[in-house]
Amino acid sequence: MSVKSEILDGVRGARVEIGTVTSANPASVAADSAGTVVLTITGVDTSDLVFVNARGLADGLVVQGATATDTDEVTVQLQNTTESAVDDAASDYDYVLVKRAD
Repeated sequence: MSVKSEILDGVRGARVEIGTVTSANPASVAADSAGTVVLTITGVDTSDLVFVNARGLADGLVVQGATATDTDEVTVQLQNTTESAVDDAASDYDYVLVKRAD
C-alpha cells in the first residue's frame, strides 16, 4: 500500500489533504453484509474528518463511509449488495482529510 497526497491550507481555518492510498485489499465480504478495509494515512487523528472513494471496487461493493479510527489509521466501511460473497482485489482509495483548526 502506498500513499500520495497534496495539502491545501487555509480552507476556513482547516487544513485539507487530498490523496490516494494504492493497493489496499479488503477481506472477503459475505453476501448482503458489511466489511471493512483499513487504510494507513500518516498524520490522521481520530478527531479528523475523512471522506473516501474507492476506484475499481468489484461489482456489488460500495463504500458506506470512513472513520479515522486511530492515529494514522482510517477504517472504510464496505457494503456487499449482492447475494454472493465478494472477495475483491486490491483497489486504490482516494481520500479527502480535513484537519480541524486548533
